[in-house]
Amino acid sequence: MYKLRMNLVGALAACMLVPPAAAQTQPAPPIIYQPDPDSPIGVRNPAAPEQSQQLDFLIGDWDVALTLHPPDRDSISYQARWHNHWVVNGFVVMQEWRGPFATGTELRSFNPVTGQWEGRNYYTFRTAWTESTGEFVDGEFIVETSDTGSNGPVINRERYYDIQAASFRMSATRSEDGGATWSSVTYEMLCTRIE
Repeated sequence: MYKLRMNLVGALAACMLVPPAAAQTQPAPPIIYQPDPDSPIGVRNPAAPEQSQQLDFLIGDWDVALTLHPPDRDSISYQARWHNHWVVNGFVVMQEWRGPFATGTELRSFNPVTGQWEGRNYYTFRTAWTESTGEFVDGEFIVETSDTGSNGPVINRERYYDIQAASFRMSATRSEDGGATWSSVTYEMLCTRIE
């Protein structure tokens, strides 16, 4: 189980944890912690870099239908919640993940010097901070996170796409050779806005 977990931790970027084997044959347990409905969403600061508006689509509360695709067994599906809001006086997006198997957070801000989004995230299954970079390419938000898997360095790539006012999709792949080749989809999500 430890080796499997280490293999998938990298593939899961910053979002989720492989459920225990017993949970794969039973309904997923309830989400560990529900976001506080009174937690403010905040607003983007007009003085923030103009590119900060690129993540306006993420702001709000989301129901998430997630499917993991482990390389050596059947897919696993479960539900989670995502609460995304502006913090640090509207210059930083804080993403709070609440699932049945893990909780976590990511802070993202746009760096006008590099022209990229920079993030730091912490999830309960990883117990260490990781860093990510992101950019918009052809209307899609692409995020890469460097991590260490059981076979060494791993790059996880998330693709946010089909971005609509009330929903968006995400899929992820991974590379164990510095980006020369990429795996098939390791997980995918449909995020639906909670009104």
